[in-house]
Amino acid sequence: MTYLNFLNDRASVRTFDPNYEISDREIQEMMQSAANAPSSNNFQPWKIIAVKHKEKQDVLRTFAYGQNQVKDASVVFIIFGDKTLYDADKLMDFNVQLGTITEADRSSKMTHISTYLNLHPEDIGIEGLKFDSGLFSMNLMHVIRAFGYDSVPMRGVDFDNIKNYLDVPANYEAMLLLPVGKALKPGYPHVRYPLDELFTLIK
Repeated sequence: MTYLNFLNDRASVRTFDPNYEISDREIQEMMQSAANAPSSNNFQPWKIIAVKHKEKQDVLRTFAYGQNQVKDASVVFIIFGDKTLYDADKLMDFNVQLGTITEADRSSKMTHISTYLNLHPEDIGIEGLKFDSGLFSMNLMHVIRAFGYDSVPMRGVDFDNIKNYLDVPANYEAMLLLPVGKALKPGYPHVRYPLDELFTLIK
């Protein structure tokens, strides 16, 4: 399979083997790879909770209007955005600590970030969280397939009840529920509008 075929073949799977277990190590490795997703100024404003407990998954299923893939999945990822992570000082401290920039570079980097945010202040609000978390989520879905599993992104769920049930910090903004597991049935075939309805080439 070519890499392009691998990308094109991703589909939302809703029927998982309820007895299949994904190891904790695999889950951690998925997270490590998915975290390479890009984000605005590399702020990485995402937080992820993984639920791998059938009784808790069954409760989550009730907050997803009875959709069985939430209970049958091997693990359910919940992707959140956290505006407190739009912290340029923390980001620069981390980069200096790692040696990716010097202390002398810090001032120019901070100026660059400040200039950008003056142009796009919305990028450190809910709009930025949605964009950055979306980049992470799409990267995670491809990583999941690279491990031999499938997923289905879900937004039609009661995130407020999910946050209350899991005692999630108030500053976490829920973005996506992502059940993951070993597929028993393939996802639906892609139905997409023709290219000329969505694409313009200017030469």
